[in-house]
Amino acid sequence: MDLRKLVAPTLAAVLFAAVGGGIWYSNTRLGAQQAIEASAQAKQAQQVVLRGLIGSEKEAFFADQRVKQALAAHGISVVVEKAGSREIAGRFDPKQYDFGFPSGAPAAQQLKAAAKAASVYNPFYTPIVFASWRPIAEILVANGIAAKQGDFYYVVDLPALIALIDKGARWRDLRKSEAFATGKAVLINSTDVRTSNSAAMYLALASYLANEQQIVQSAAEVDKVMPVLAPLFLRQGFQEQSSAGPFEDYLALGMGKAPLLVAYESQMVEFWLKNPERLKSEMVLLYPKPTVFSKHVLVPYTPGGVRLGEALETDPKLRELAHEYGFRTGGDVKGPETWALRGIKAPEVLVDVIDPPSYEWLERMIQGVESKFK
Repeated sequence: MDLRKLVAPTLAAVLFAAVGGGIWYSNTRLGAQQAIEASAQAKQAQQVVLRGLIGSEKEAFFADQRVKQALAAHGISVVVEKAGSREIAGRFDPKQYDFGFPSGAPAAQQLKAAAKAASVYNPFYTPIVFASWRPIAEILVANGIAAKQGDFYYVVDLPALIALIDKGARWRDLRKSEAFATGKAVLINSTDVRTSNSAAMYLALASYLANEQQIVQSAAEVDKVMPVLAPLFLRQGFQEQSSAGPFEDYLALGMGKAPLLVAYESQMVEFWLKNPERLKSEMVLLYPKPTVFSKHVLVPYTPGGVRLGEALETDPKLRELAHEYGFRTGGDVKGPETWALRGIKAPEVLVDVIDPPSYEWLERMIQGVESKFK
């Protein structure tokens, strides 16, 4: 038998298989490369730069490079502009902005109606507290108005404290006030209610108490509570427009400037997380009872705004970063659990919490106070 006749077909088959395999491999590799390039092009096409109005409390969060990187993974870059919640509610402009992100639910309610938004997003929230100092808190304890709950937080009987303010009491008139025996009136200092959400939430709390512990929801009830509410703000004197300024004064000037300051829990927690050595200072948190949550609600105006809201609400990394700025979030871990690991033991659950009035009635009360300033 001729050996060449046997080998030739085998070699031909091998050669054919090799050529076919080479063509298949080349096509497969080309297809994979094209798929990678198509995916990159699609991702690049999905990259959006979003503009929005935000409350000042979230400025540092959006400026954090880690937040920017987490959003970039979603194809999102954000450019923000600060404004008060009331101003945000009145500046709906889908041609200029993709979203509004006020610090309170009433402003978001108004904004949602203006935007005709199908849905809104609530990525984080924080309760209203009073930033204070241990000697001040202990005076309130001695007078039956506060109770110590942890290493650096107290619970305040808000009706009793408001009653003390209504009577025109001065700190030196209180029992065991040696640590702050001044002629200063007992007041709760806030930002300007005409511009700032934290002051508006204080107004909501005070209105609830003045309305016999009922949420204000009529013109008659607005008229009833205004004589009690207006002095709470008029007696303070100068008030800053956003919560950042008064908190900086609180840190720099001590209890002589503002013994009791309306603040967000997030401000105090964020400060302690960044400055753990100050946990041993005289700074304390007072949780009013009842209190109110300041809900940071993102209202989308465009599809890009929807993408941002979904990312903030669902991305575990972004929730983790929100905790570092003192915000509470949804999800399995809400914030206080992680803070406790770093020595900040805030209450995990607040039970005595009210809802603020709707935008219409809160706005009427703000306008009522505003008219008294003129």
